Amino acid sequence: MFLLTLVLWVSSLAGCNLQWKTADNNKPVNSTETKTNTNTANANLDTSNITLYVDKNCETAWIQQCNPNIWKQQFGQILWSGNKLNIVYLDKDLSSKLKTIVPTTPVLSVPKDKISLFGQAASQLSAWWKLNNWVYYVPLYGWIAWEENLCNDGKDNNDNGKIDEQDSTCYKMTVLSSIKCKEPYCNIDGLKKMFMWYNINVVNYNTDEGKDLYNKLVKKNGSQTLPTFLFNKQKDYMTQMKQFITENKEDSEYKYQINIPQFKYDPSIETCAKDCNASPACKKILACNKTDKPKVELFVMSYCPYGTQAEKWILGVSKLLKDKIDFSIKFVNYSMHGKKEIDENNLQYCIQKEEPTKYNDYLTCFLWNGKTEDCKKEAKLDMKKENTCIEGVKKQFKTEENLNDKSTWLSWRFPIYTVYDKLNKQYGVQGSPTLVINWIQIQPKSRSPQWYLDAICSAFKNPPVECKKSVSNKGYDPMFGWTQQGKAAPAWSCGK
Repeated sequence: MFLLTLVLWVSSLAGCNLQWKTADNNKPVNSTETKTNTNTANANLDTSNITLYVDKNCETAWIQQCNPNIWKQQFGQILWSGNKLNIVYLDKDLSSKLKTIVPTTPVLSVPKDKISLFGQAASQLSAWWKLNNWVYYVPLYGWIAWEENLCNDGKDNNDNGKIDEQDSTCYKMTVLSSIKCKEPYCNIDGLKKMFMWYNINVVNYNTDEGKDLYNKLVKKNGSQTLPTFLFNKQKDYMTQMKQFITENKEDSEYKYQINIPQFKYDPSIETCAKDCNASPACKKILACNKTDKPKVELFVMSYCPYGTQAEKWILGVSKLLKDKIDFSIKFVNYSMHGKKEIDENNLQYCIQKEEPTKYNDYLTCFLWNGKTEDCKKEAKLDMKKENTCIEGVKKQFKTEENLNDKSTWLSWRFPIYTVYDKLNKQYGVQGSPTLVINWIQIQPKSRSPQWYLDAICSAFKNPPVECKKSVSNKGYDPMFGWTQQGKAAPAWSCGK
């Protein structure tokens, strides 16, 4: 039920988020320990704590806004201030109580005496909250808890004696997608659970039926991307998505179509495997942008635990490939970890500029213990040269002015850091880490040194012999230290 009831709120907040999708037992490193309450039977609404109410069915339907880990990170600074975010999974009774206040979930509840913790962001909350018994309730998404009429599951969810797919309340909908799309939003099971009261049939773009729908209907109605939802009847709650609904102009069995902006798979990219000139979309994929010496840029925040984690993965790869690639660490255009991060960003920027041959030694040390002063000595930096550079960076990019002037901060919460601002905007960098190879942002399917090596080597016109070597498939742990997990790490990030 992709109703997007709080797009403004979700997009305006910046925090550490999950690209997708982590196991429930994975915990963010840089947030206060949270209390999870999964036993909600006969429970009452929590009026004492900052609480997130989530429907488990929404989380398992691949709806990003229903992943509790994301909200743990979104409200990270509040957690750091000593307040705990209580996660509560709704059962039917608790859901009924919550619906008398707000109709959709997830819901953030904040006791009135704690609303000040949100600072200036509270003014945006006020546009959505509802006050009940001295507690503010804020809907964060449009999932209607415990009323999922999943017309594809072959069950009688309405308790009316009819299997839902045969029920007159179960409208029909066709979703046009592509089996070649590996993005989470193309997951077939997830797509079938997107809209309540709709019996959803997923059609593959690569079939004759799919190509016909795409060329004769979807494209002619102004869309180039998939998945696209096609239907005839609108259930009441669909009016909440009216900005995404297009009335079909062509003669078709489908009167309406929905294209959700976040769902942006371009099927024309599938032709690029045969001909890189077949579509403009080919310019956006690495396979059509190979070079003799790939340019590799990793954007991080120097104190982001997932940024440091990625640096550990890619550092070994860069040492293996050496001068066969043009490798650099760059920085996201805002900071989430205070003055120490801005100072560290400035220093690392200058080391790469003034003493590039010493950078790997410095970074290896910093990733081990995070002790800047010790690592300056270990890398034998010329600090007179580095300090002159740092003063120039502060002046040119106003790093200290931006830190002290909160009116410039992103979402009123995070100081901007403009050293690589143009490249951030050019590549669409949102958070740390972000990998860019040959000017194209690469989304990790998993994270490990081997994945980074494979991704970089795929950008060579003629891969060197080093690309045939095997490196570790184990992901390093986040933050400082060179300990390794037993498997590739999930794609966590710090960012908006």
